[in-house]
Amino acid sequence: MAESQFVLECPYCSTTFVPEPPKGDRWHSEFSLEKPMLSSSYGDVLEQKTVCRNPECKKTLTVYWYAPMEYFNRM
Repeated sequence: MAESQFVLECPYCSTTFVPEPPKGDRWHSEFSLEKPMLSSSYGDVLEQKTVCRNPECKKTLTVYWYAPMEYFNRM
């Protein structure tokens, strides 16, 4: 299971799941099912395709991983 205790919810069937971060990437620490605005993220945004785990849904979802800009504004 991922280190994060945050979950996402499938927009089609409401099944919750814990997204798995990209392997070896500690830079992109935040995730969303909606692509973040350029002004709210630092650097590139990674797109990760995943399939809903609900056997009756099985829709393909895109999880967006990014480095939040507010983290860099505090430094």
